[in-house]
Amino acid sequence: MMARERRKSLPDPVLLLVLVGAAVVASVVAGVAGFGAGIILLPVLAWVLGVKAAVPVLTITMLLGNISRMWWSRADVDRAVAVRFIVGAVPASALGAWVYAGSSSEGLSRVIGAFLLVGLPLRRLLITHNVRVRLVHFPFLGAALGALSSLVVTTGPVMTPFFLAYGLRRGAYIATDSICAFAMHIARGAAFARLRVISWDGVAVGLLLGLTMFLGSWIGRRLLDRMSERFFLVVIEGLVVVMGLHFLLVPR
Repeated sequence: MMARERRKSLPDPVLLLVLVGAAVVASVVAGVAGFGAGIILLPVLAWVLGVKAAVPVLTITMLLGNISRMWWSRADVDRAVAVRFIVGAVPASALGAWVYAGSSSEGLSRVIGAFLLVGLPLRRLLITHNVRVRLVHFPFLGAALGALSSLVVTTGPVMTPFFLAYGLRRGAYIATDSICAFAMHIARGAAFARLRVISWDGVAVGLLLGLTMFLGSWIGRRLLDRMSERFFLVVIEGLVVVMGLHFLLVPR
């Protein structure tokens, strides 16, 4: 079993090109819509590497991907929101990684599928009910989403309405969301390294995809002020439904 997992951590050149292409597309979408990179990449990684290996590799990929998004929007970060969110998110992300390490692949697949399907209506519910979010709420939001992120990595669909409800828009939202996600990826990645749930091959794949995302983030930033977000949101939500059903109904 271990040998098979190790072989799967280094995909052949054709599958590696598929991953690189998915990383570029995912980072362009995230650069415009503010989320979606993890949603697009997670099922592709799970298909190529297996569910258990996908989350640690995606953690490294998203770590670099968020650095690129932060860099292109660095002047717009809302520091008050970021600091409060990170205070709750970092310890919760590290703690959640221990839960992840002890979970089965099938269990993780079902958790991811359920999260993707529940995240969409929750996002719409929060937006349509005009939920008011204040600075005092962000440490608690950080703790809840940090713990969840250790199991599914991609918490963007749920994070988005809370940041928007506080009043963050466009560049400020993209930059603040990126730095908060970056902190969760750091905490989770450190925990995964300590728990030894990722191989050096997985680290190499994650670094390659993360560096690739710099290009997509640059393109996404250039498109942000020129393109409607509605089209991207419709496409992403359609993908989320399909992927969520797949993870839930076909956990292997």
